[in-house]
Formats: sequence, C-alpha cells, structure tokens
Amino acid sequence: MNAFLMESPPEHGGPLESKLYSHEAEYALIGSMIQQNDLIDDAGGRLQVQDFHHPACAELFELLLALRSKSIGIDVVTLSDARSHLADSQSTLAVAAKIVQGTPSAANFDAYTKIVKERSVARRVIMAGQAMAERLMAGDPLDEVMAQGQQAWLALESEGTDARRRYRFIGEILPEAMDGIDRRFNRAVSLGFDTGLPSLDEFIPGLCPGHVVVVAGAPGQGKTTLGLNMAERVALLKKIPALVFSLEMTDIELTNRSLSSVGSVQLKHIAEGHSMADSDWPGLTKAVAQLNDAPLIFCDDSTLTLRDIRQICRTVKREHGLGIVGIDYLGLINGESKSASRYEVVTDVSKGIKRLAKELGIPILLLAQLNRGPSARASKKPTKSDLRDSGQIEADADVVILVHRDGESEAGQAGVTELIVDKNRHGPTGTCRVQHQGAYHRFVELIPGSFSDEDVEMNRPSSTRRYGKGRPDHANF
Repeated sequence: MNAFLMESPPEHGGPLESKLYSHEAEYALIGSMIQQNDLIDDAGGRLQVQDFHHPACAELFELLLALRSKSIGIDVVTLSDARSHLADSQSTLAVAAKIVQGTPSAANFDAYTKIVKERSVARRVIMAGQAMAERLMAGDPLDEVMAQGQQAWLALESEGTDARRRYRFIGEILPEAMDGIDRRFNRAVSLGFDTGLPSLDEFIPGLCPGHVVVVAGAPGQGKTTLGLNMAERVALLKKIPALVFSLEMTDIELTNRSLSSVGSVQLKHIAEGHSMADSDWPGLTKAVAQLNDAPLIFCDDSTLTLRDIRQICRTVKREHGLGIVGIDYLGLINGESKSASRYEVVTDVSKGIKRLAKELGIPILLLAQLNRGPSARASKKPTKSDLRDSGQIEADADVVILVHRDGESEAGQAGVTELIVDKNRHGPTGTCRVQHQGAYHRFVELIPGSFSDEDVEMNRPSSTRRYGKGRPDHANF
C-alpha cells in the first residue's frame, strides 16, 4: 500500500509492521529530518536510499539529500517546490505535511535510524540466501556459490554496524589508555608478543595487536624459519592460538620443522627417518609432548584467496581464540579476479591484510619476497624498497624486517644473519645479528664475542670467532 493519505497510523504487529520493515519508523525518520535539517547529514552517512522499504519514503529521502547538498533550507513547502508530486502521483506537500504531523519526536532519530537500517539488512540477508538457493538449484558449483555468499555476508555485516560506534572522543579513550600504561608499568601485561630474540626485541616494542610485520628476504635466507619460530613461541609459551598459513609447504613439512626447532633434532634426520640417532629420540619425544597440546594451527591450502584467509581467521578466533597469524607468503595468495594484474592483486591483498589485522586485533606476520635489486649492490644488502610486486606492502606494514645472510662469507656460512629493521612505525630502525641454525630450523642469539661488527662488515677472518651452535634461547620453550 503506497498511498500515505489512505493509510491510518500503523498498529504494532499490523500489516505495515514486521521483522523485515517498519513503515512507522521510516515515516518518523523522514519527519525528523524535515523538522531538523542537520539530521540529514547524519542519516546520509548511515543510510542509503535502498534502505527504505516504502517507495515514497525512499523518494523523499533522496530528495532531502539532494536539497541538502545544495544548501537549500528544507520544510514541507520547499520540498513541494522542488518536486510537486511523488512517483505515485500523490502531492509532495500533502504527504510531507502528514509525515511531519505524525512524527512523535526528532529526539528519537537514532532509534528510528537503527530500526530502518536493521530491517534493511535483514531484507538483504534473505535476498542473499534466496539468490544462493536459486544458484544451487540451477546447478552452479557449491564452492562458487559459497564464495559469493561469504562476500555478501561480509558486506552485510559491515553495513549492520552502528556508525556512531566507529569513533570515540579522546576523553572516552584516555581512561583506557592510562589503564594500559599503568598495567604495563606494573608488568601486568606486555605491549605485544616478544620475538624470542632479545636483540630484535630492542628495536620492536612487541608483535602488537593490529600490526602487520613484514618479514622479507631472498630464497633460503630464513624468512619462513623466523616467522614460524615467532608463531611457535606464542603457542608454546603464551598458550595462545597461533595460526600459520603456508601456501608453499605442507602441514607435515611445517610440523617437522617445529619438531626440529623445539626438540633440537636435526631436520635432516627427521625428514629422512633412517638417519635418526639414539640421541635424537629423547629430544623428539620432548618436542612431541610440548607440541601435542600447543594451540599451533596450520593451513596448507595453496589455493587460498584473501577472502578465504579472512574467513578461516574469523572461524578460528570464534571457536578457539586467536593471538597471532603468520602468512607464508604474500606472493602466492590468489586474487579474486582472474583479469587483475599481479601488481593489482598484491596491492589489494596487502591492504586487506592490514584491515584484517585491525579487525581481529592481532599481529599478522606477513612473509614476502624481494626483487633482484640487492644482487646488483656491492653489499648485497636489501632495503624495504626491494619488496617485490607492489610498493603498497611497504606502505601498509608497521614493521619491515629484512633477513640477510652473506653465504659467501665465513660468518654467513656459520649462520650469522642480519635482521634489518628497515621500517618501524613505533620504534627505531637498525640492524641486529643473530645466528641461523639451519639444521634445527631456528634462529638463536649469538654467543657474545664470537665476532665483531667490523669483521662482518669487512668479511675478514677473526681468530676470536666461535660460531658453534649459538645460544639456543629461542629454543627453550
């Protein structure tokens, strides 16, 4: 029933009042905006024309927005002057006057807006479900229909959020900020997860919620090892779920690396099996006992898109909780569009991962590859500008750690690795040196005095070097 002048005020539970629409709320919302023009700006930021179920209300809302954008004072007369009749041939003046007259109070504008928005989202949920059902009945592939459904749910979930909850005055935030400072001062909580490498922690205040930490390096430098070690530490020491996506290795390969790292058993022995020595078994047994109950979660699906990663993260957080996510690696994440260039895909994924970190309130370790720029330099050292495929990676990252080891030097052959913190939004940049124990798939602190900075820089022998195994602080889970 579209004619306002023929309708009596809707009764609760009557034909105009349902779980899918409320014409009464739509009338009151339009009336509030006519009475107080400033409310049009607020409504314009929270509602769209299609959120109105009643065609006349949708038409009046569109007209209100148009007049407001032209800075025209709005009342029932100016509305009628701008458009004498609505699409259903009713007089704009008569309809607007009746709506204003029937509006209880503009003070309840927020409540009217919420009702209209919630009913609009509810209608679209049903439409999305019906569209999925029709596609399935038509024989469309289940995975394609599910992907479309996930995309629709995400969009609807976002639209259902009350806009007034998206910002806060600093006065509202200060108590929370001061409480956090006090708790950290008293060491009741920490800023974020430590990396397990004290020399690296001197640069990074912690793997903090909402931050994206990019770990990049050339193949074979140890970026996967570093990322997995950090995730292992969160799961084993903090007992907080750590989710690792590997688009390159299987979950069995990742598990073998964790067994090697935690148990101090050479990865080669674990992979071969037949080369396991009697001395290896106690370490392996210890690692199994520690990892068996650890909330360390692996996903090795090589076909993942960002939408898949988001959905899995949300599921894990909802069902188990979630402390940190590692993604190995950015360049292998598939794009949603088959026609998009690699640059466009990487740019979109990078932006999406940053949004995901903030949404979930967790740090995300994002592994990435470098271009060939470092190979053309005498020092072979990478910089953040060497990140492959898109400069957006550098822009979105809170921290960029570049893993560099000179395999031609004595130090590099002994595992001495430079971790170059080349970007750090919340702390200093610089370089620390650690030791890569490749046989055990882990990084550890160097033994003090095992080399000098000058030795490494000049790549010259030193009689005081004692590389050995280094200090396995990180392995002491």
